[in-house]
Amino acid sequence: MNEVPSTLFFESVVRNEQRGFFLVDALAARFTYLSRDAWRQKILNGVVTLNGEVASPETIVQAKDKIVYRVDDYAEPEVPTHFETLYRDDDFLILSKPAGIPVHHTGRIFYNTFTGVVRRAFQNDEISPMHRLDRDTGGIMVLAMNADTLKRFEKSLEHILLRKLYLCVVRGSFPEGETVCELPLAEDPQHKIRIKMFPRENGKPCKTVFRKVAEFRENIGDIEAPFSVVEAELFTGRKHQIRAHLASLGHPIVGDKLYDFDGSFYLKLVEGPLSENDFRILGAHTQMLFAYRAQIAIPGKNSEWFMAANFPEEMRQVVQKIPQKWF
Repeated sequence: MNEVPSTLFFESVVRNEQRGFFLVDALAARFTYLSRDAWRQKILNGVVTLNGEVASPETIVQAKDKIVYRVDDYAEPEVPTHFETLYRDDDFLILSKPAGIPVHHTGRIFYNTFTGVVRRAFQNDEISPMHRLDRDTGGIMVLAMNADTLKRFEKSLEHILLRKLYLCVVRGSFPEGETVCELPLAEDPQHKIRIKMFPRENGKPCKTVFRKVAEFRENIGDIEAPFSVVEAELFTGRKHQIRAHLASLGHPIVGDKLYDFDGSFYLKLVEGPLSENDFRILGAHTQMLFAYRAQIAIPGKNSEWFMAANFPEEMRQVVQKIPQKWF
């Protein structure tokens, strides 16, 4: 069902600000992963059509024109495509996403996004996530089953998704009890990794509450013990909030390529795949962060706690050591 087809068609609509552009310039401005010369050659090779017709690079485009780009011998990295269904009705879908698959398309993955996998599984092209999780983060997500539900409830999601709790495996001995972190976060435009979030006075207000669950004195990969299992509850929903807060507290998440080791493994991944030795140094193939519990109030029904336990294997080996009474 999720085998990537060898030929894929990418569709786009010309934006209003690109009307009057040459076709080649509209593509080069919009899709910068190829150079202008590369797009020109694609058009000359006949793999780009405009409104269903083969066009020349100098064809003038108008707003709302339809461009289709055909890619032959298409391939993309393998990702986990299994998921757990926790709830389903005519309007809402609650699933547990596996770690390692992006919710939306990335520079390398267009077909096997989580959204695409779910739409194909339920044979419903209107299914849409109402929020997102990072590619390497697994766990509970709420999705709308149709466009009308998305439109009606997307901006009031806080009345549906009432509480979100995550389990994290972090480096070091985390403080006992409850730790409240309210460091404001923002990107640093001067930093070599532009997407990374840092505590900054002019950052967006954030609040995360951490509760220590357990501590273990066994190495994970090449990471020396101790390490801690921590529950994190979000009270704001900023980008990378849990990861950035934990790193700022001196307890980065095991397997976090961006917030541990000064982001060196994230930069390495940009250039190509990581090695098994890299993953041993990181401690895991995917970061040990999982949205495992959520209190959700489906409109017209009482709120209910949902729980997911399809942890990635490396994290599962840690979590299974936690005393069951804690759950």
